[in-house]
Amino acid sequence: MKIAMGQMDVHAGKMSKNIETMLTMIQKAKQEHADLIVFPELCVTGYLLADKWLDEAFIETALAYNEVLKEASDGIGIIWGNVTTLDDIVGRDGRKVRCNCAFFASNQKWVKREHGLFEGEYIKCLNPDYRVFDDSRYFLSALELAKKLQISDEALTSCFLFEKEGQTYRIGCEICEDLWSKDYQFDPTSQYIKNNCDFIVNISSSPWTRNKEKGREKQIKRHALSNMPPFIYVNAVGMQNTSKTVCIFDGDSSIYNSQGDCLSSCNDSFQEECKIVEINEINQAEKCRDKLMNALCCAIRQFDEQVFNKRFKWIIGLSGGLDSSVNAALLCMSLGKDRVIGLNMATKYNSSTTIDNAHRLASTLGIDCRDGVIQKLVEEQLQCLQQYTENDITEFAIENIQARIRGSILGAISQIENGVIINNGNKVEGALGYATLYGDTIGCLAPLQDITKVELFDIARSINAHFGKEVIPHNLLPEIIGDTVRWEMPPSAELKNNQKDPMKWFYHDELIQRLTEYPGYGIEKLMKQYLDGSIYKTDLGKWIRYYGLDDPKAFIEDLEWILNKFELGVFKRLQTPPIVMVSRGCFGSDFRENQCHYDKSDTYLALKKAILGYEN
Repeated sequence: MKIAMGQMDVHAGKMSKNIETMLTMIQKAKQEHADLIVFPELCVTGYLLADKWLDEAFIETALAYNEVLKEASDGIGIIWGNVTTLDDIVGRDGRKVRCNCAFFASNQKWVKREHGLFEGEYIKCLNPDYRVFDDSRYFLSALELAKKLQISDEALTSCFLFEKEGQTYRIGCEICEDLWSKDYQFDPTSQYIKNNCDFIVNISSSPWTRNKEKGREKQIKRHALSNMPPFIYVNAVGMQNTSKTVCIFDGDSSIYNSQGDCLSSCNDSFQEECKIVEINEINQAEKCRDKLMNALCCAIRQFDEQVFNKRFKWIIGLSGGLDSSVNAALLCMSLGKDRVIGLNMATKYNSSTTIDNAHRLASTLGIDCRDGVIQKLVEEQLQCLQQYTENDITEFAIENIQARIRGSILGAISQIENGVIINNGNKVEGALGYATLYGDTIGCLAPLQDITKVELFDIARSINAHFGKEVIPHNLLPEIIGDTVRWEMPPSAELKNNQKDPMKWFYHDELIQRLTEYPGYGIEKLMKQYLDGSIYKTDLGKWIRYYGLDDPKAFIEDLEWILNKFELGVFKRLQTPPIVMVSRGCFGSDFRENQCHYDKSDTYLALKKAILGYEN
């Protein structure tokens, strides 16, 4: 059988645009004599639509497009994702039930199923309700539907009977999470294997995060141990968002054999593609290099297109530090140099090295870099403040004044230049609240807020390799020599004399990742490793020694500093711009937080005592 993988750029809410893309791909598939074309999950509407799913007029329009696609199925089979509704069945919210559905049409008819139920439709069995997903808020699963209809779960996973040139193919359809069934009571993939279907089609809208592809391949290999038939996976590309979290989709649509080995694949570089192959053909695309860098470029490019229709310039505070340098390079790579304006806003605390860094970066990238000195504004604001307080103006207040003045200038220039502001903060800064609210927390998008400083070092090197020259200044990148780190220019906010960031880089980066990527991890696990010494067998142990935290008192003091800052920083994180999600625990609607203070667990208190060496 000849399969077309319709790896399309799905635009959330833009149904007419999505249908236009699908019809173009269908025409190409017909011209190349494909038997079947497969599109992603909810490709008609988009997946991450929040409460737009409750708009009945929107749903009616989505349903009408199913007829358009069915009419386009003359001479070809088409599988696509869209919402469906069921008359006379009410969901949990009291409205007409909505379901996440895979539709299957051929020769302008709905393809029949073995059990005769739901011709042309497969309803998603497993609705994810974790991370950015709230599927059960909007959709009834097939398992819930089976209970309402008083039919077996297996009846809703019966094979489709697809006829082509006198032969009937028994095809099992499933949707995204249905593959990731290990933690659920029902396993659609295993059910299809038991039913001896000819092959399985999984349509997905699966956001990319680091190593996501490894997790998916692990699931497929697990099923391959049970004599799995060929497996077709088609994923979306592009950007969709939950307002606070920007999700990116890498594609990587693939066909796997019964051993779980990838035979053919589309690109995994976040690019749209319609690839047509024989089901057993070996035709793999080259894997994306520097995938994290490419993911960030995709997010910026798509956010600019979908939210702002490519209308505005992007304004960036260009300090000459690592974060702003990386962001400026990513903006240029994504949108072109002519749409980027850098502002260097110096005070007496800014070193000539960082100012020179900003100038050289701008010159290398070819962007507009505008210099200014804000010291006079700082001094005048200090004089003004003395009218309102008899207290001494603290050094900390002076630092925040500088950041807020910069934020004010960025905001004003964005209005004058018809632009939008990009946020430069990284994940460790965000986690520890190391940012000034309404100063360096402003912006319309935060591409780096799910990236640790250590990851930024790697991205900087990837950017330099991409351009084939030094774009990100080498003096910003550390050199690891044995068990030590050498800095030519340690990270600094440059808001006072001789200031250095308080973070213990490499160690704190890893701690923040553990606290966010694995909510069930619990800091107690780290404390147990410290107590029994096993921590020193890991990379983390090297940094514990490097920073002198093998002293138990120093270890506990640092740990409690981290936990306290993490907890206090919530109110800032709630007010930051949308963040591009690239990890398993992105602040926003992925790693969800509330503003309260938690008691330490009994286990934590006992471990603290044990580490410090006393019982009472």
